[in-house]
Amino acid sequence: MVVVKRASGAIETRGPVGEQPAEATATAEATTAAAEASGATPTPTPRPVAPTPAPSTALYEEVPESESFAEMFEVQVKEGGAPGRRGVRLGEKVKGTIFQLGADTAFVSLEGSSKSEAMIELRELKDDEGILRFGVGDSLEAHVIEVGAKGIVLSRALAKGSASMAMLAEARASGMPVEGMVLSVNKGGVEVAIGDQRAFCPISQLDLRYVEKPDQFIGEKLKFRVTEVRDRNVVLSRRSLLEDEQRTLAAETRKTLSEGSIVKGKVSGVRDFGVFVDLGGVEGMIPVSELSYTRVGHPSDVVKSGDEVEVEILRMEPAQPNSPDKTKQKERITLSMRSRQEDPFKKAISEIKEGDRLQGKVVRLQQFGAFVELRPGVDGLVHISALSDRRIAHPRDVVKEGETIWVAVEKIDANEKRIGLRRITEEEAQRPPEERTAPVAAEKTAPSAPAAPRPKAGQVVVGKVDRIEPYGVFLQFPGGKGLLPASETGTERGTDLRKHYALGQEVKVAILDIDASGKIRLSVTAAVRAEERAEVEEWQKTQQPQGAAAGKKGFGTLADLFSKFGK
Repeated sequence: MVVVKRASGAIETRGPVGEQPAEATATAEATTAAAEASGATPTPTPRPVAPTPAPSTALYEEVPESESFAEMFEVQVKEGGAPGRRGVRLGEKVKGTIFQLGADTAFVSLEGSSKSEAMIELRELKDDEGILRFGVGDSLEAHVIEVGAKGIVLSRALAKGSASMAMLAEARASGMPVEGMVLSVNKGGVEVAIGDQRAFCPISQLDLRYVEKPDQFIGEKLKFRVTEVRDRNVVLSRRSLLEDEQRTLAAETRKTLSEGSIVKGKVSGVRDFGVFVDLGGVEGMIPVSELSYTRVGHPSDVVKSGDEVEVEILRMEPAQPNSPDKTKQKERITLSMRSRQEDPFKKAISEIKEGDRLQGKVVRLQQFGAFVELRPGVDGLVHISALSDRRIAHPRDVVKEGETIWVAVEKIDANEKRIGLRRITEEEAQRPPEERTAPVAAEKTAPSAPAAPRPKAGQVVVGKVDRIEPYGVFLQFPGGKGLLPASETGTERGTDLRKHYALGQEVKVAILDIDASGKIRLSVTAAVRAEERAEVEEWQKTQQPQGAAAGKKGFGTLADLFSKFGK
């Protein structure tokens, strides 16, 4: 029995909470009947007093020794909820409005037919920087993680120490995120502790992209989604949560992106072929060639994961889900860091002039020549024909990558950003400008020989055999070198050229053409035809028409001729 003392001083005895004494019930019924007979409005029957605390001016209850308040509370919790609150289940997702903020806790009024109150820790309402993002009057969604003596406790994610297999099963059904700490790496994934429970997250579900070094997450608290609960086995996925967050953020980010725009992002991955950048839920890639004007050995030499970078959007290619090419089934955004840097070529051409002699480092070899770095980010090309004074099969025959050589600047094409070079000796590089092209004299007293004229297409020259290959013969002649293809030798197809030519043999050839890179193509048959034409032209010059000859000498009349013969 409960003794209730009202503020007026009256004392009322009642049965268990929620019930009224029989005397009170009878009195109430008699009063109601009398009121109905007289036509007066009946006075409402007093409602049971709830066992919640009240101010000193309100009513209060005294609990007898036979039944404690804690026992009554436990009974009602088992029956479906806390006293005075609507029933809620562990793991249930609820909505509410914050009505008060404490030092460490926010108090929430839950939505429903009968208002209930709950609490949630302030740390769950702060962002990663510790700034509180919710205030009084703000609405939120959370999950019930505890219903007990201290009331209803909410969480926006299952926290450490609050997990059980039943709650994890409920989290899987509702999609509620859970929080766990990565303990270790094992075969195929990582082990995660969620309270006292152990769970497994596959490597493929640990991040949006494959994680090469999963041990970097050991000791970190991360949020996961429960994907499977079977017996004592719990499987998690962090990727599904990140994908949901990314889709929401990406929808807003795409509204601000366009080709040519300058944006900032965070490096999310570094690979051999380029760098991935998170632009805000949307990911783009910087190819190695767009990282810098200078030569890049590996992208990790330029940036690292987590770095903030400023980039220009070069191309945006929408996804083509039905394309047979898998690379086109996903959206592709190509970015550039190089475009945001100063072009070193513009500065270089203001300092380097044609004819300059410089030292440079061989940075790359190709079949057609060697690339030499003159300035950081500025390369020039030494064509294979300008690398040596003898015929070579490949630039590696005379130079190697990393070697420092002397070169002369032959040509600068500012529009194409190309610099043509010629390899020179250190001795030639040290000569005065007026002696650069002069050959070294055999003796100091001997006069310098005049430089050979540059060859021209159509010219007939005599060259010496320098090398013989199945596809042709290389000839060296005053002013240049060239290739005499097998088809221009005048021999039958398939002929072994080694049987027709010998090293050092002199051959008369015509220059067919000279391409942009300086390569010269020669021809024996063209030289023969050229000589024949020259002979015909020379013979034609010696032939004079009779009328013209007669006009010059003057034959006179027929009578004059007869008179001469008569004499």
